[in-house]
Amino acid sequence: MVSFDELSDEKRIALFKKLARTALRRYGIETADLSHRTYSENVIFEVRTADGGRYALRVCRPNTDPTDLEREIAWLHALARDTELRTPAPVMTTGGDPFTRAQIGGIPELRYCALFTWVSGDYARGDDLTSRRLDKVGEFLARLHAHAETYRLPERLALPRQNADALSAMDVSEPLAAYFPDRRDIVAFEDALATTASVMRELGEGSDVAGIIHGDFHQRNYLFDGEEVGAIDFETMWWGYYLYDLATTLSYLVPDFLGDRDPQPLRRAVVRSYERHRGLPADASRYLRVFEAYRLWIMADWVAGSPRMLEHDWARGRLDRTPQQIRALLNAL
Repeated sequence: MVSFDELSDEKRIALFKKLARTALRRYGIETADLSHRTYSENVIFEVRTADGGRYALRVCRPNTDPTDLEREIAWLHALARDTELRTPAPVMTTGGDPFTRAQIGGIPELRYCALFTWVSGDYARGDDLTSRRLDKVGEFLARLHAHAETYRLPERLALPRQNADALSAMDVSEPLAAYFPDRRDIVAFEDALATTASVMRELGEGSDVAGIIHGDFHQRNYLFDGEEVGAIDFETMWWGYYLYDLATTLSYLVPDFLGDRDPQPLRRAVVRSYERHRGLPADASRYLRVFEAYRLWIMADWVAGSPRMLEHDWARGRLDRTPQQIRALLNAL
């Protein structure tokens, strides 16, 4: 008998669709049209019901911590309650639970599943990614962080802090060290961690500079419905520095993702809009370079440790360029 790991993606997704229908019954949804949207670590289905409902069902990766899921759902509830930001609203099961669990034959692990309202919109690609639209992105992120300044999770869900002490205790992971045999490349990753820890100490840990952040705010996670911005995929939320979220956005406004387009007007549009709506600390441009280097380290560590990502030429290509990119950012300080 062929194991789950040996199945093609097409056959795995067919199994996940059966599991999704099992999970949806816990939400009182017996019949619906399901469309597979993404399959990376999680599997996302678009769900359309006969009465016009439209949702996103996340079938979570096997090692999902339910406490992390509960944190995400608590924050999204608060954003829906306290703001007009276009973010997914969690849907409760018929029993009032924030998420459910499901398992079927053929998929070896029990999976946590969560249902959210659909955020309408499309990714902006190529010339559709304009300075005017990125002005809206900067405003959205500023308003998200303004909410984070005053929002506190319930005590039992308090997040560990991704601060200077945490970074100082980190080493370059084994997968990253194995991928880069050249010691000079490893030094670049070590420098990124050390410099980021130093900047975090400079900034302190006040609620004006750090709190709950999205953690993955880039071109695949913000959407445009006309000129209105919405955001999805809050799974990577953590306690971190607001500048990291902004640096993550900037780290995708580079030639790797824009091709021949000049990234500078787009980057300026995001930063100026953010600053206009929320303000930035003095020396923000230096801090942002450092947090961009930190973002590159985080992504490199993830890709190097993910066999599924390493199957792709584009992922390996970007990973190969990372040490040089980190050195360029840090040398510009």
